[in-house]
Amino acid sequence: MIDRPVGAGVGALPRRGFLRYGAAVGAALAATAAGLSAGHVCAAPRWRVIDAALRAGDLLFRRTVSLEGVAVSALDAAGRFSHVGLVAGHDAQGLARVVHACPPEYPGETGVREATAQDFVGAADVRDAAAARLPVDAAQARAVAQWALRHVGWDFNDRFALQSPHALYCTELVWAALRAQHLPQPALARWNTPLGVLDVVTLSALLALPGLRFLPQAVQREA
Repeated sequence: MIDRPVGAGVGALPRRGFLRYGAAVGAALAATAAGLSAGHVCAAPRWRVIDAALRAGDLLFRRTVSLEGVAVSALDAAGRFSHVGLVAGHDAQGLARVVHACPPEYPGETGVREATAQDFVGAADVRDAAAARLPVDAAQARAVAQWALRHVGWDFNDRFALQSPHALYCTELVWAALRAQHLPQPALARWNTPLGVLDVVTLSALLALPGLRFLPQAVQREA
């Protein structure tokens, strides 16, 4: 377990409470990630998803320079990314769909929602992206994806207490889907936060899951 002085730095953090702490700690990171250094602006990378290279149950990661992304990167410094989604399958057009949990952007939007994989990694504030395959077989991966789909419409878990009723945060979505299928799960970290002592699922722990395999062919950086 990891004892942190503040923050439940998992997933895309809510825009209130201890988010300000993470944003302040990550100010230098934000400037670098935004490409503002030495008085010049660097072009932001763009990412392209190869939908056919993904299967249901795969993970899609991204790192952004949004306020939430910067805060997560500051609070979970060992993690390369600031958000994760779970590939649910492909639509009729062959586009990979992703289920993920993040704070609503507008009134009435749910916390757990779907997006295309390309939209998930293609936003202007994305600075890094990758796909990875869980160490499970195809049937288990489909079961994980189906669990995630059944929870679309749930709230975003902005208190970061595991197993809160009808609410999930991004890494908790993956953890809970694996747990429901009795599959190996990322280790929990114990953090002291303004919300109390919490066991949290960090992105760095998810990335350290034994057997997790990156899929470089699935997400490519455009020139």
